[in-house]
Amino acid sequence: MSKYPTSKYQEFAPAAPLARFVVCTWTQQTGEGEQDYHQRVLPDGCTDVIWTEETPPLVVGPATRAFVAPVPPCSTLIGVRFRPGLAPVLLGAPARLMRDRQVPLADLWGPSAIRLSDQIAERQTTRTRIRQFESTLLDRLDRAGPADNVIIRAVAWIAQKPCGRISELSRAIGISSRQLHRRFHDAVGYSPKTLQRILRFQRLLDLAHNEPSPRLDLAALAFKAGYADQAHMSRDVRELSEGTPTSVLPNSESTLAMADFFKTASTESPMIHFD
Repeated sequence: MSKYPTSKYQEFAPAAPLARFVVCTWTQQTGEGEQDYHQRVLPDGCTDVIWTEETPPLVVGPATRAFVAPVPPCSTLIGVRFRPGLAPVLLGAPARLMRDRQVPLADLWGPSAIRLSDQIAERQTTRTRIRQFESTLLDRLDRAGPADNVIIRAVAWIAQKPCGRISELSRAIGISSRQLHRRFHDAVGYSPKTLQRILRFQRLLDLAHNEPSPRLDLAALAFKAGYADQAHMSRDVRELSEGTPTSVLPNSESTLAMADFFKTASTESPMIHFD
């Protein structure tokens, strides 16, 4: 038996009614081993809810720094990744209360979280477990309050303008800087500037993953991602990932790729289209 277990991670497009709120559903399965699999988690602006067979559902809030999550051998994890700014709608709590924290879903949902865990456990396949997870979210969506559409538009603006000034954003969406920051902390979990930094980092991961050259041109990647220069990129990569660009960029993918944050013109993006 291997000392360290293998890990298989997959992402799935969410059910259509959830697509505005959810980047993806995902699964991770680890194989046999003598020690935990150490999963490095990089900041992405999102909040995830994770179910495992061993523990009740857990909310992993928006992170401002990388962390390592131990995953036991022979484990199955099922997760839902919320778009930045939209987790509070379905979770029922401000994102600032979940920043850099792992919170039992029962603290937010009460007995409903235990019921969800039991319902998922009763399903026999990974796919039917995901569908149960989505079904519960759809039921809550029917009773949920409105999203802060101004902030969702602001998130889309930041995703499309990695070099944009936050003062320009405030003027573009027509609210004061103070109100923008307050509403951002409630919806996203931290300031617009912090989200911009994190989304720029995720853009960089996406560009690096799709770079055809076996040797990454770090200066070119820094320019394309929206950094002032390569030194700026290197500082951010070190602070957000606790690694160097040469160690992180060839081995990591953007967790926002399925949300199309970086590939669609902002006027067409599903993130900022409202009825």
